[in-house]
Amino acid sequence: MSSKAIRTQGFTLIELAITIIILAALAAIAIPKFVNFREDAEISRVKVIAAAYQEAVSFVQIRYQILGLGIHMANIPGYADGSIDVNPSGYPLGINKGNNKGIITNPKNIGKGKEGCVSLWNILLLNPASVSTNKDASTDFTAYRHKADAGSDQSQCTYVLRTLGDTTNNRKKAKISINYDSETGRVTTLFQD
Repeated sequence: MSSKAIRTQGFTLIELAITIIILAALAAIAIPKFVNFREDAEISRVKVIAAAYQEAVSFVQIRYQILGLGIHMANIPGYADGSIDVNPSGYPLGINKGNNKGIITNPKNIGKGKEGCVSLWNILLLNPASVSTNKDASTDFTAYRHKADAGSDQSQCTYVLRTLGDTTNNRKKAKISINYDSETGRVTTLFQD
């Protein structure tokens, strides 16, 4: 009987070190790409939401024109659940703005209080992303009702994207946001570095 030496095969320390270096280099390249993909996906989602919001605002205004109206109106019929209130141009202001007689006392301010932008978001969008007025809430967006830069009325809503970690409490410094101006009916997306 002859004995043969059985040699086990494995990786040498140098081979393992080279493999680890290659994997680390690939990870260093892949992780930033993954982060950019997530950011790009969120930016695309914000653009889609803004476009849907703009389309809803346009539909409300078209419904207003079809009715032949020229004044502000509470509970415009024929759109959504009939609870949308509009300004004299036919642009949405929120829901439940009228008093107990259905009369809107301030047809320039959005909604009743700071929740006005949240209710407008939820009534205009189909299956909307989550939104609240609390920046610390675990929602996709934080809503701010505010004046236009040179305005005197609370006629604008800004929705700040929170899913990418933006924690600013200043809507003007937000990295990604959607703005709605009820005086012009314009919805814009804002991106800052």
